[in-house]
Amino acid sequence: MHSMSSAVKWTLVGAGLLGIAAIAADNRKEFRYTVGPGASVTVTNESGPVEVKGFSGRQVVIVATSHSDSVEVDCGQKGNRIQAVTHLLGRPEGSNDRVEYQLLVPPDASVIVRAPSGPITAEKMRGDLTLEGDAAAIDVHDVRDAHVHVRTISGPISLGSISNGHVEITSLSGNVQLYAVSGPKVSVNTAKGAILYNGDFGEAGDYMLVNHSGNIDVTLPAYASVDLTARSIAGSVENDFPLQQNPHPTFVPSPGRSFTGTSNSGASSVQLRSFSGKIRVKKR
Repeated sequence: MHSMSSAVKWTLVGAGLLGIAAIAADNRKEFRYTVGPGASVTVTNESGPVEVKGFSGRQVVIVATSHSDSVEVDCGQKGNRIQAVTHLLGRPEGSNDRVEYQLLVPPDASVIVRAPSGPITAEKMRGDLTLEGDAAAIDVHDVRDAHVHVRTISGPISLGSISNGHVEITSLSGNVQLYAVSGPKVSVNTAKGAILYNGDFGEAGDYMLVNHSGNIDVTLPAYASVDLTARSIAGSVENDFPLQQNPHPTFVPSPGRSFTGTSNSGASSVQLRSFSGKIRVKKR
């Protein structure tokens, strides 16, 4: 009995030491920089998430947490430009090159994030955003008066509560979801990814939602003011939203393949295009 108790005790001690070693392996670094209006912040992270949040003040705060000595985080400031880069120092067997970034930046800062695996999130910004990831999921919300550029290969993209935005989204096969996204210019282009838009398309905007083989689903409130056209070359179209016929259409609609019409004053131009996907428009 005594020997069993000793064994248990040493097992617990060993487990505790392993836990301490694991905690010690985590390397948390915090960087703070004072910047002026319109600062530029760039983050390049090969493996791991990047979170960006706007907050009042003139400081950029970057917190980077790594889990291995095989990577290092290099941050620096040159004038009004901040750059953070993850460097691989070698890749020993079993090493973890994941680094997690958390950024607090002035809302008017321009931010560029390149994180192939992600995920990438950005919120409460009004400066320009450029977010790039391969398979990374990208989520942007609570952004206004900004240029938003998002590019992925297969990663899903979600944008919500974007007002007065110049939005450009490109993906090969990632699905794109837009909720309450409005602005002077909104463009979404995917090859195989589905596109979902739920909102009112704002006022006086130019919207282009295009894909090759994915579906496009649009949900509008009754008060939406749009001049809308939808065409699918080899796919189909469905419309459950009340539209008035255009007196001078730019093309002759083909039943089941295309339609066009205006709601209310037609304040925003909306074009939906697909080669072989299905386009569906419905009333909320």
